Amino acid sequence: LMKLRLGLFNRDLCYRFKLSESTVSVIFRTWMRFISRELGALIRLPPREVIKLHMLSLFKEYFPETVLIIDCTEIEMERPSALDNQSACYSSYKSRTTMKSLVGITPSGVVAFVSELYPGSISDKEITSKSGLLDMLQQGDQIMADKGFLIQDDLAAVGASLVMPEFLQVKKQFTKEEAEKNKKVACLRVHVESCMERIKNWHIIDKKISVTSASLASDIFTTLTALTNFQPPLIQ
Repeated sequence: LMKLRLGLFNRDLCYRFKLSESTVSVIFRTWMRFISRELGALIRLPPREVIKLHMLSLFKEYFPETVLIIDCTEIEMERPSALDNQSACYSSYKSRTTMKSLVGITPSGVVAFVSELYPGSISDKEITSKSGLLDMLQQGDQIMADKGFLIQDDLAAVGASLVMPEFLQVKKQFTKEEAEKNKKVACLRVHVESCMERIKNWHIIDKKISVTSASLASDIFTTLTALTNFQPPLIQ
């Protein structure tokens, strides 16, 4: 827990607890996999009636069928030595090698979905398809996302729909109705961005994920995401 919260190095923990570095490494890896499995089971999409019961009035009025607000976040990692791995992990958005996860919160601010970490080059559309999110959705559900999520067809295939800001396309400016919708979506989407910030307050991900720790990265991120649900409510 000290390593998660403070981002301490194994050598520091060796000194504090009078253990060998290899013992600290084994303890951390063993407990990370266990905690991830136990806490990850708590990240679940609530029943639709529960979601609507705790939904903000703005959601109830304008987007009453919304079940998740989704967004992707990236964590920097060390550059792999193999060129093909470098290419797979290189994020054009961040201009460095990263690992990427899809996170979803309910309209009341509870983290209800987190994917594994994928190589940073993966697109928002591809990570949505591979993460298993679509399997959780029901007929009539709405997903709120940013403009980068071009997943309308994927959602339509399972009977769901996408709520996102309007595009200008060939128009020079938005209509009054489109501008109002964009304002409402932006106002409500900010909560998932706040959730990302809360996850990144755990200092273990302040520094780059090492190549040797890549196999444990998804367990670490799932644990950090689950722990945000034990903090004070995101949306009051």
